[in-house]
Amino acid sequence: TLSDARQRVLLNMAFNLGRTRLSQFHGMLAALQAMDYEMVALEMRNSKWYTQVGDRAKRLALMMEEG
Repeated sequence: TLSDARQRVLLNMAFNLGRTRLSQFHGMLAALQAMDYEMVALEMRNSKWYTQVGDRAKRLALMMEEG
């Protein structure tokens, strides 16, 4: 039920992090289940991944918010 943009965000993160590390984003995944995309983006922004990835992470969080 995710939009194409949100699916691309998750695919991008999975490619970058791998399935194991992506599965450790418990808060983000719970918000995703609840379809609370603002919270998903907030969880992304509050992660170590976000600080390490830089501008791409900013674009992905925005894509997640806006769908």
